[in-house]
Amino acid sequence: MDLQVIADALTRMYNDIVSFLPDVANGLIVLLVGYVIARIVSWLVRLVLARVGLDGLSERRGIAGGLRGLGIGLSPSRLIAQTVFGLLFLSFAITAVRLMRLETVAGLLERLLDFLPNVIAALVVFLLGGIVARLAGNWVLLIAAAGGLGYARQLGSLVQYVVGLFVVVLALGVLGIQVGLLITAITIMIGAFGLAIGLALGLGARSIVYHILAGYYVRQRYQPGQPITLGQMSGEVSGTGSVNTVITTDEGPTIVPNGVLLESTVRAARDSSPETRVRPE
Repeated sequence: MDLQVIADALTRMYNDIVSFLPDVANGLIVLLVGYVIARIVSWLVRLVLARVGLDGLSERRGIAGGLRGLGIGLSPSRLIAQTVFGLLFLSFAITAVRLMRLETVAGLLERLLDFLPNVIAALVVFLLGGIVARLAGNWVLLIAAAGGLGYARQLGSLVQYVVGLFVVVLALGVLGIQVGLLITAITIMIGAFGLAIGLALGLGARSIVYHILAGYYVRQRYQPGQPITLGQMSGEVSGTGSVNTVITTDEGPTIVPNGVLLESTVRAARDSSPETRVRPE
């Protein structure tokens, strides 16, 4: 065995380690300094945003509530500060890794840093779109509930899910993902759903829809507790549901379809709503 060869190999290994240690030390120092600087900058950003009232404004505008609804417990100022910290620290990490002569790792981190703006933009689109979807669902829920629809909550949830679906597609497009096929599939699904609804309305649900629409006008005319006379039946209006109205008579509750109240002549008490209800022109 040639001991000289072994000695030369060990010597080269020792020299490589000795020459590499200063690079590692320099990289670690840069990484530590970068962490401190990024933490200080993010703290200053959070402090400034809190002082200008960003959190209070987002709370009043419903943005903070929308973030909590999406499962994000951070306040807007803290969320922005954390994003700034991540970007700065990643920049220092690239420099530190390059000082350690790890060019492959540095290249991967640079690609990640170049891709981060798209990720942040997609997150912003997703967050704002999620808030808009929630607001749209809540508005539909309130409007439907004010109209007395029994399925107001389901309708609001459906609107929220549909808007959220388009938000997800838009966020994927911002990330640079091809969404043409996905948009086509969603369009086909929505078209099939609309066709199914149209067939249902045309074949079997036309009368139900008519009573639902009639209920809107019945609720405007007749209030709970109002005495009315419909043909040979006299009683008080107990409440108007989605498709029918309950009238309490001496014999007990009587269920009358909303369309009947809308089309029939109804005599009401003198001190209540309009005395006569006739078929609209």
